[in-house]
Amino acid sequence: MIPFVWFTEGNAGIYLLSLMTITAIVCFLLGLITENYSQVDKLWSLLPPIYCSIVLLCASFQPRILLMTILAWMWSIRLTYNFVRKDGYKWSSEDYRWPILRKIINNRFLFEIFNLIFISIIQNILLLFIASPIFYIAYHQSISLNLWDLICTLLFLFFFIIETTADQQQWNFHIDKNTHQPWTKDGFLQTGLFKYSRHPNFFSEICIWWIFYAFTFSVQPFSYINWTILGAISLTLLIHISTSFTEAISSGKYPKYKQYQQTTSRLIPCWCSKKVD
Repeated sequence: MIPFVWFTEGNAGIYLLSLMTITAIVCFLLGLITENYSQVDKLWSLLPPIYCSIVLLCASFQPRILLMTILAWMWSIRLTYNFVRKDGYKWSSEDYRWPILRKIINNRFLFEIFNLIFISIIQNILLLFIASPIFYIAYHQSISLNLWDLICTLLFLFFFIIETTADQQQWNFHIDKNTHQPWTKDGFLQTGLFKYSRHPNFFSEICIWWIFYAFTFSVQPFSYINWTILGAISLTLLIHISTSFTEAISSGKYPKYKQYQQTTSRLIPCWCSKKVD
């Protein structure tokens, strides 16, 4: 419970912890009752900006807090739109990986333990912690908006554009794949940004939240490391684990995917990557 003591530093903390606890309980119960374990997925794009908004409303006004909240909502709108057009908010919609994982954890009781600990609790804690830099800034002395904030904002927007582009390229690919266009015959996308990284959208997502953390460098006394770094670290680890699981599935479905893995960078874009022939 020690990490949660950090949220007692400001009056917004109780609201953040209460909302996180409620969503974790609701996600677990809905997953348990419906056996649809994508409840956190439906909240993933909404909770971080809501946490930011709570801080904005509860803490003393700071231009930096407003700026970070706007950036968080930009991220949210983009991701929510992408989720909506994939029918992610349909009641029956579920991440394709959960049924596969249920076959691996072929025991209902054990899977519900996994649902409680990882899907519902850990992921909700992660969503709180990736937004926590704004809470840290709000309740610590910090300098006025400066060049560093501009750099962080521009970098955030750069990776926001990269992620948006990657998601659109992936969307276009799946539309063409559903109509059996010849260029989709291998079954997976390997052109555009995906020529240089197998997951440019995942890479951009990691960068976005590390940049969000970097806003805390304006807090005095200056330090590169504070407790809110746990959010960026946790997200990076989660994406790496998720990517490994996703690629294991893709390798089993598509004969040329292993070759694609050998010729194209996993996350960090590499210009030396080559298209699978």
